[in-house]
Amino acid sequence: MFFASLSGSETTDADPALLAFVKCHITSLAKWEVLRVLASQNGAWIASDELVHRTHRPVGEVILALTELSSDALVESLAATTPDDQIRYRLTVDEPTSVVLKRLIDSATHSQQLRAIIAAQLQHLRQQTHTELRASTAAA
Repeated sequence: MFFASLSGSETTDADPALLAFVKCHITSLAKWEVLRVLASQNGAWIASDELVHRTHRPVGEVILALTELSSDALVESLAATTPDDQIRYRLTVDEPTSVVLKRLIDSATHSQQLRAIIAAQLQHLRQQTHTELRASTAAA
């Protein structure tokens, strides 16, 4: 498990809801960055190009993150109304998962322990992806 690199005493103070959110929804750096930006909007819609700009992530990563977050019903999308318009995204302010996300961001801002847990989760997923890629290449 991704918490294995942390001793048991370090994780006992962490809120189980926050840990569950990290495990279930923070599955890429792009998702974490997209969620952080959307949470800072307090429910306001933000255009897709602005999300790419503010996350400092490649367009493809942001699109994939938005697609997955939308399919998980964490992020709402508003379709473009004209050919020149863009899809807009937001978090619903009072949605339970949005409330947990806000708590996670607030806690991570003040807790080095929680930041370490998030980093460990992202590193675990990165290593897992590399291992799966090597295995599929070797099998080919």
